[in-house]
Amino acid sequence: MPRWLILCLLFVPFFSAHAADDETAVRAAFAAYKSAVLARQGERAADQVTTGTLREYARYRELALTAQRTTLESLRMTERLQVLIIRARVPARDLRAMDGRTVFTHAVDRGWIGREGVERSELGTLQVDGDRAAARLKIGTVEMPFDFEFEREQGRWRFNLIPLVTMSEDVFTQLARQNGVSENEMVMTLVRGLSEAPVDDSLWDPPAQ
Repeated sequence: MPRWLILCLLFVPFFSAHAADDETAVRAAFAAYKSAVLARQGERAADQVTTGTLREYARYRELALTAQRTTLESLRMTERLQVLIIRARVPARDLRAMDGRTVFTHAVDRGWIGREGVERSELGTLQVDGDRAAARLKIGTVEMPFDFEFEREQGRWRFNLIPLVTMSEDVFTQLARQNGVSENEMVMTLVRGLSEAPVDDSLWDPPAQ
């Protein structure tokens, strides 16, 4: 048997085992995230998400503190919703003392981040491509036409939440159209449904310095 073929055969089990280890690690990362969210343990949950996720929450925080209405209206509906929910739920004085990670952990601690949705979610078919992985969202026995995304950072697999935010854009746009309301009206309807206190149009203006 040629030496090159022997070498190839020797390496096949290594790569197969490596891929299996990655799949196990991805599933473990999601299980850890899910457990932390359901237990309202923000620090644990933050340890399982990508730095890009926490960086996005830092951006939401900055927008919540400083963005004028015209700036917010230039954002996607999902981003407007995230920013206005933070304004409605977190006092500006507290928000100024936070960073992206703290905003995220604060939201998890209070059960604001998708507890109902994550409780029903499992990982279905999973594919690993280098330092990225994608797993089909599975609810019960049914795989949905949407992938959860993961990234390997510093040797650990972490959950990327940002696609979960952006995937809702088409749904919100369609809801606004079906109800005959503007995007901003739709956003405010959603904010009012999620806010713990009454809100009005002044929420579009940044808090006083």
